[in-house]
Amino acid sequence: MHKDLNRASAPRLTPLRVMDGVAEACGHLGNVMVISIAIMLTYEVVARYVFAAPTQWTQDIAVTMQIWFTYLGMALALKQRQMIRITAFLSIAPSWLRYLLEGLALLIIAAFSAVAMVKGFDMLIDSIRLSRRQPTMLALPNWVAEIPIVLGFTFLLLQACADLIRLPFGPAPNFSPGGEHDAEHLSAEGERV
Repeated sequence: MHKDLNRASAPRLTPLRVMDGVAEACGHLGNVMVISIAIMLTYEVVARYVFAAPTQWTQDIAVTMQIWFTYLGMALALKQRQMIRITAFLSIAPSWLRYLLEGLALLIIAAFSAVAMVKGFDMLIDSIRLSRRQPTMLALPNWVAEIPIVLGFTFLLLQACADLIRLPFGPAPNFSPGGEHDAEHLSAEGERV
């Protein structure tokens, strides 16, 4: 009995399941990127300090991959309710207020994501049009590091909308003074399951 208690009784609409799958896939891709970054940086340390032959590409590629996994991971963080939130008041609030505030939070996330997505897209188009490059050894095109901003906020917007659609069909959101992980083990009435 884990993560998404309200997903069990939510409507089983294909677009909602697709968005959940996209968020999960982005999470798995992020895991691969973190492992790849660790391997690249280990290789760089060995090449630099053991063989005195540093690479020119590891830092640029590692930083670019960090940007990618950070932005692509936002939808999964929302889906699993792992974003930072202040829950001191919410843990004692009545269920109707928890529904209301969770819905408001999802609306704010969706609105911010829409604005960031549009602004990020404008920035991406400008970088492509002007052929901007990063001021680094590899001089990668800027759009390589700007695409994940647009994708990440698009996926976050879609995940917020999916969660907003599901919200009325599940139990009231639970918030525990012990943190979100503690709240996962609480039923809708606040009892341990």
